[in-house]
Amino acid sequence: MKNVLMAAVMATGICSAVEAAPTDAVTQADLQALIERITKLEAENKAQAARIAELETAGKTVEAKVAEQSVQIAAKADAPKVDAAKADESTEISESGKVYTTASGKKYFLADATANIFEPLSESGLQITPYGWLVLEGIYNTHGTDYPMYSDYVRPKNAPGHAGKDHTSTLSMNDSILGFQFATPEVVNGWKFNGKFEFDLAGDNANKTDFHVRHLYWNMEHETGWSILFGQTWHLWKMVTPSEIDGAWMENTGYPYRRSPQVRVTKRWDWEDSKLEARVGLVKNGPGMGGDRDGNGTEDNEQSAWCLFEGALVYDHVAPWEESDRRVLIGIAGQYGRERSHRLSGYGLDSDTGAIVQSSPIYDGPNDSYNSDLVMIAASVPFLDKFTLCGQIFAGENLGGVQAGVGQKIAFTDPTRKGREVTTVGGFVDLKYELNETWSFAAGYGFDNPNVSSRDVDIYTRGDYAGITYNDRAYIDAFYQFNENLHFGVEYAYLTTDYVGEQKDNDSHRLEFAVYYDF
Repeated sequence: MKNVLMAAVMATGICSAVEAAPTDAVTQADLQALIERITKLEAENKAQAARIAELETAGKTVEAKVAEQSVQIAAKADAPKVDAAKADESTEISESGKVYTTASGKKYFLADATANIFEPLSESGLQITPYGWLVLEGIYNTHGTDYPMYSDYVRPKNAPGHAGKDHTSTLSMNDSILGFQFATPEVVNGWKFNGKFEFDLAGDNANKTDFHVRHLYWNMEHETGWSILFGQTWHLWKMVTPSEIDGAWMENTGYPYRRSPQVRVTKRWDWEDSKLEARVGLVKNGPGMGGDRDGNGTEDNEQSAWCLFEGALVYDHVAPWEESDRRVLIGIAGQYGRERSHRLSGYGLDSDTGAIVQSSPIYDGPNDSYNSDLVMIAASVPFLDKFTLCGQIFAGENLGGVQAGVGQKIAFTDPTRKGREVTTVGGFVDLKYELNETWSFAAGYGFDNPNVSSRDVDIYTRGDYAGITYNDRAYIDAFYQFNENLHFGVEYAYLTTDYVGEQKDNDSHRLEFAVYYDF
């Protein structure tokens, strides 16, 4: 093609030159000009050929990209579609189109860069929702309590070292909580699955943290209202909650609670404005109804063939006198279980003299059984659109393992004879007022009244809780919500504890300030 082009150009040039020349023959200068023109045309031809080759390569690349995009579009067309009506109006759908719903009902979308971290465990995706409660508390007590940061009772003023006379103060992060809720949207024969893993780092004092599992369970829920739970969570009789911010949460002053391993079956009936829930389960009481009283390395409730058998019946209904959908709740619940431990049979030997001494008791006598039982009634009633009144009353025996009876379980008149279960009656009442979305207030009172006498205080029961005959607490709280996550709270509480004998009116004024961030 090049030779043809050059021949044509030369012919054209020669003709032009002949036509332009007068009658003389072609000169040497004319030939030189013609050669230069041919060389220029050849260079332009090479540039044009290179451009054509570049365009051909670009065309192949464009075709490849178009094919790739077609595959992606087809894949997205086959993917499950997001129901836009279920998403918040302010939420934008991510490229993956995955909607995630928190326990509170909030919906959000994971970025594609992180979606694969949360979705590899099942074909339909495992939804994981992290949450937490980070709190700093400043606490002051006018008299010594069991712990400055978690206050169950007031130490006696005549205790050795005058522990009950001294004030205490501390700063603590021990109430902070971290956790994960997880669920699979996959439905198998009408069953859905969810669970929770929650822990804190609370230790023996404000400067010490220990890893502590609070909740760890998985739950199966059927579309007919049945559910089965396996793992550790609240005991079945937990129905209402006080508004107090003390980390002890009114334990041993009218509000027993505990999280323990269990198997629970629940049936729920839903109607238009009401709901009924029946719960039954087998529960491992922790840390044991009586602990390890005989020191044989096994908790007393594990030496019995009985786990705790627990049940609850809870009914709630939309309050007809309320403009909103706030609900009235009433419930009845209870537990029954048994434990075993050996009596004191003799005394240890002094390592130096070999003499029998009372300071080293040996619990290898007869094996006795003790009951642990509880009956509880609870209720929550909203009124005037801003108030909520809730509370509970309970009675039972050997309840120290669930933080009732002021920690007392079995009392002994003579440690070589069978003891008796410490009975108790207690409860609390709590009134909360929600002024607006920013401010709310609460006031309440709780008590625990164990049946203990001076004859029950022997060499074993002289512990921190021993000899308490009455324990109560009154409190007032104010809460301020700075934004959706940041909250402030302040509480004044008045605690009193009575002991066997003349140790009456041991009291403490307790002031607590808390700032917490939840997510």
